[in-house]
Amino acid sequence: KSDLPLAARDKIIVFDGNATEPYNETSAPSPRSVYTASKLLGEWFALEAAAGFVLRVESLFGTPTGWTGRRGSLDRIREGLAEGRDVPVFVDRTVTPSFVPDVARATRHLLEVGAAPGLYHCVNSGAATWQDVGEELARQMGVVPRFRTTRMADVTLKASRPLYCALSNQRLAEAGFLMPDWRDALRRWLDTAERLERSTS
Repeated sequence: KSDLPLAARDKIIVFDGNATEPYNETSAPSPRSVYTASKLLGEWFALEAAAGFVLRVESLFGTPTGWTGRRGSLDRIREGLAEGRDVPVFVDRTVTPSFVPDVARATRHLLEVGAAPGLYHCVNSGAATWQDVGEELARQMGVVPRFRTTRMADVTLKASRPLYCALSNQRLAEAGFLMPDWRDALRRWLDTAERLERSTS
């Protein structure tokens, strides 16, 4: 298993990460790599369509039961906490954890109510460092965490990652869909995972 902090492998957003409050849809993009520049270009092409929607997501979690593909950062953090292992987490990378079922419900809402096409940040509410997320997960699991805290500058990554990645979902709220707080989403995800584990044990 990789020894890199788990969140180092999260998706990269189209901002430079120098903000101090969540980015909204009018924040000026500033991609830091060819990869993020290509994502931004794809957004522009999609938004040229008369009824085009672009839904930005960030730090997704909530893979379906039986998923055999690459797992998300929270899956790996939870596994490490459950096994009592040292879990590497970033102390200086701020994210917006986003629960896949909530993102799906928000997407459906926009289509069903005939929301204005355009760019939406489709993320759960709130922002946290990966250490904050890990500590909240440990609290909800009722375990004492063993974190190995790391700063972004201390690891070598193939592509530059922004420090501040949190997104504001205010435009989504204005369209009539209030995203739950990420802590609430974390609790529902954990409840579902534990219930499934009990049913298959």
